[in-house]
Amino acid sequence: GVQLSQELAEILYAHTEGNPFFLTEVISLLAERGELESQDVGRLRVRIPEGIREAIGQRLNRLSEQCNQALTTASIIGREFDFKLLISLNDEGIEDRVLEALEEALAARVIEEASGTIGGYQFTHALIQETLSLELSATRRARLHARIAESLEELYGDNVESHAAELAHHFSEAEAVLGTEKLVHYSLLAGERALAAYAYEDALTNFERGLVARDITLSGTEAASDEESAALLFGLARAQSATFERHQLGKVFTTLNRAFEYYAEAGNVAQAVAAAEFPIATPSFRFPGIVELLARALTLVPADSHEAGRLLSRYGGILGGAEGDYEGAQQALGRAISIARREGDVPLEVQTLAYAADVSARHLHRQESVDSGLRAIELATGDENPFSEANSRYWITQSLIYMGELDAARPHALVLRDLVERRSISRLLSSRVFVPIASLSCLEGDWKAAREYSDRGLEVSPLNPELLMPRVLLEHETGETAQGEIYLERFLQAMDQVGPDPFHAPVRASITIPAIARISGVPDRLGIAEAAAEAVLSEQSLAPNRALQTKAGLALLAVQKGDQSAAEERYADLLGQRGTMILTVSSVDRLLGLLSQTFGDLDQATVHFEDALAFCRKAGYRPELAWTCCDYADTLRERGGAGDEEKAVALLDESLAISSELGMKPLIERVQSRRENLGPEASDDSKSLARLVEESAVTTPII
Repeated sequence: GVQLSQELAEILYAHTEGNPFFLTEVISLLAERGELESQDVGRLRVRIPEGIREAIGQRLNRLSEQCNQALTTASIIGREFDFKLLISLNDEGIEDRVLEALEEALAARVIEEASGTIGGYQFTHALIQETLSLELSATRRARLHARIAESLEELYGDNVESHAAELAHHFSEAEAVLGTEKLVHYSLLAGERALAAYAYEDALTNFERGLVARDITLSGTEAASDEESAALLFGLARAQSATFERHQLGKVFTTLNRAFEYYAEAGNVAQAVAAAEFPIATPSFRFPGIVELLARALTLVPADSHEAGRLLSRYGGILGGAEGDYEGAQQALGRAISIARREGDVPLEVQTLAYAADVSARHLHRQESVDSGLRAIELATGDENPFSEANSRYWITQSLIYMGELDAARPHALVLRDLVERRSISRLLSSRVFVPIASLSCLEGDWKAAREYSDRGLEVSPLNPELLMPRVLLEHETGETAQGEIYLERFLQAMDQVGPDPFHAPVRASITIPAIARISGVPDRLGIAEAAAEAVLSEQSLAPNRALQTKAGLALLAVQKGDQSAAEERYADLLGQRGTMILTVSSVDRLLGLLSQTFGDLDQATVHFEDALAFCRKAGYRPELAWTCCDYADTLRERGGAGDEEKAVALLDESLAISSELGMKPLIERVQSRRENLGPEASDDSKSLARLVEESAVTTPII
């Protein structure tokens, strides 16, 4: 009865390999411990249930003592082991006896020969190896690990770096015997190799292990004491940034700062620059001290140097995103691009253009954002960090969606999806890249695709407001109110999280809640939306895109309350953004029409609704078109001019056709109630049309 995450399913398979008995026993144990629905599955340790231990024990009891001894030693090496290494660990060291033991184990199918190697073996099941290793005392295990570690070092010779993870494991298990020096050394090497391979969880484990061995507090704030500890902390920060949730990223900056402080004081400029420029998160995240850190790093390098260009790239992104300083950002980014071109550093230019796309979009320069992002993609050679490509594609897609260019946005959304499937990007980015894909699907009314992409993103980050917002709205749009409330509760829970981007959820709450009220006709939680909006707009360095979204939420609140004065104020706020879309909630033109209707200028409202119709038809935003038709019809019926009623009927028919095809139950009911007010004949036509469309409706996934 539990929907497993992909990560937990992989962990279960790794331990049981699909063996029905093993799988049943492990799942039962996890269920008893309440761990089947754990959010932190990366750190889940699956112990061997007693039933499995007994079953494996009975199988091993049939083997000779000599065979069991050889297998027990082999189990300490690992799931896979080498004959030569096993011989060197055997106390008697007689090849024939060890070979006889292995042949007995092969016959019993406890082990098998590893494919593609001579002298290589592996246990047929991981749980057999684990059961055998647990038969030894802790002291005996530690001493065997020590012998294995030293033997492997000698065996690998100059190639030890390629086997750093294996060596770190054995030196860790042998810490009581051999101490910590080589444990720390190989943990650092293993962590760096894991980062290079995008194995972020493995990297996190290795860096943490090295720091613990050095007796360095993981959550401390003090600067690193030497080069090795600084390297471990810098590695840990990079691994954390790829695995932590949004609200935890402040801890990542603290870790990064500990490494930077050492490098800056020690005069290791190269590493200080690397730490300062590392993209922990998108530039909108306000980490206390990050601007000061970058400013200090810039004092360490010549003003027009290559290193300065790298720092200015990140600095410009932060100024434009977190600090709201568009002019300062443009200057820093422009200098970074000039340096990148002079140095022939294409990845730096691509990264800087990606930041420029980010900053421009946040300051409502949508076409400028698209142009910068497209230039970054055009220049990219494949050597750039994944953050640059994801950031470019994200803002291109979002900007095109806001501009109503759905067909142009679609290819970039598909690339974002592929980036996630390659698993080369961080946890935060993996969740974030599904936002424009889910939004695009919602805007064209492909609810099935929108739910699928929302689910995939929320599996990675269950409390991501950017993904929860369209999910809340689509569930209410389709009449799935109970589901909508479940996601709304999660959305409100996300608002309680304290992190480096405190207004991320409140901005969306300020517009989502009144949008739900308009869809459902139930004015719940409007006070929460209003309080959220006030808190957001009190922020001095608020990015213009967030200010716009928040004011759009207040516009919907004014419409819901029929507040004429507030409607006039919000009309002035939004007028300059005609011909664009606000998230997945409403076109600006429809909002302007609703505001005009609220403060009584019905002729002006019809002009805005006409613009909204044209925008939605061109963009292909069918749910928004259906709502525009209905709202426009309301205005025409209220105005009551020549031909207004006939046009209102036609608009209601169009709204009903679209909403029936897309299953927008609340809007269907709304339109039908309007038609009933126009007389029984119109009402009957409405119901017949709804039945006809519903019977013939076919939804085709677009992405």
